[in-house]
Amino acid sequence: MSKRILFADGDQMMAEPVNTMLLQMGHLVQMETSGKEALDTFGNNPSKFDLVVMDVGMPDISGLLLAEKLMRIRSDIPIVLLTGTDEQTRTRARASGIRWFGMKPVSIIELTQTVENALTGVA
Repeated sequence: MSKRILFADGDQMMAEPVNTMLLQMGHLVQMETSGKEALDTFGNNPSKFDLVVMDVGMPDISGLLLAEKLMRIRSDIPIVLLTGTDEQTRTRARASGIRWFGMKPVSIIELTQTVENALTGVA
């Protein structure tokens, strides 16, 4: 079933493959290339989105801080954080309530499973 996903990644070249994968999964994707744009987009209509997928590293705001701000706007929004192997970031993210992660570079198989888990609430 098609879901509405807000996807944020500050690196356009890295973002395109993930955006394409989300579209190939059949989802409706709104891609933003800055944390501020993602926050504004989400804040203008928080009920529009079923899921947020974001990179942890963005130039204007960290993905973790952005996730915390989005969860203050809508506490029930599932968020997938795309990150490297930084366990410290994952620990902090878990403490903030983020339960789903993708390892960059993410494969279509991993992304599909992670998105499905986030949408169904499976940790």
